[in-house]
Amino acid sequence: MSTEERPYFTDESFKRLFDNYKNRLFGYVLTIARSPYAAEEITQEIFIKLWLCRDILHEVDNLDGYIFTIARNRTLNHLRKAGHDIKLLRELQELAAPERHNNNNVEDQSLVADYQRLLRDALDMLSPQRRLVYQLSRDRGLNHEEIARHLHLSRNTVKNHMVEALRFIRHYLGEHGSIMMSGILFFLLH
Repeated sequence: MSTEERPYFTDESFKRLFDNYKNRLFGYVLTIARSPYAAEEITQEIFIKLWLCRDILHEVDNLDGYIFTIARNRTLNHLRKAGHDIKLLRELQELAAPERHNNNNVEDQSLVADYQRLLRDALDMLSPQRRLVYQLSRDRGLNHEEIARHLHLSRNTVKNHMVEALRFIRHYLGEHGSIMMSGILFFLLH
């Protein structure tokens, strides 16, 4: 079948597909990811993928199943990556804890000082509420429930603030400290 004969999604039919699925997909992803920000991001990624493969969508027998399978896979991949990133961030925070560094290794102390400076810079860029939630969790050791009571917020709001704070910090450290991060990762792994 030549390209001219092959049916494909036009801009208008793709817009209908988008209108038909956008709210359902967002709700589905939100149920799994439990973060409106992540759900929005993942939903956009799904539609970008669908747009890029729009020429073959006519070959899909069960479009609903196809789209929601993509949604499930993207969301689970996102959660796996976020879990890994949060674990790495916690390890980096543990590494930066002053009580762990009583030795006089100048290189280690320099890496820790660089990390702490970058972390302070990232925290300064957070909204005041998000920074407060982060600090109550990390500096005072409060859990989500305790923070929620202390700030008169819902537990989910606290959880969302923490997820987004950690995501922002990870992103900031990745952009501004790639050399320093590789040094810390080397230190962590050896």
